[in-house]
Amino acid sequence: MSKEITVTVAIDLKPEHADSFFDEWLPQLQKQTIAFQGVRSARAVRQELHPTKVLFIDVFESAEAAQDYFQWREKSGDLTKLAEIL
Repeated sequence: MSKEITVTVAIDLKPEHADSFFDEWLPQLQKQTIAFQGVRSARAVRQELHPTKVLFIDVFESAEAAQDYFQWREKSGDLTKLAEIL
């Protein structure tokens, strides 16, 4: 039986992209993440004092589920798009 795993990722957005990321892109990313098989929960937290900083906290059923998720995000091009606004 696989053990549940929590993955945290902290990013710092370019200031000119922060608001549009939260208003436009993040809601869709969250829906897709929650729908992905093996994801138990997904949160994104914006720091009030540093609005360009984001902390993602995702809980997966297993390390394999987390790996599958990040491979899917890489293949979809989402990680490349995200890198462009960091």
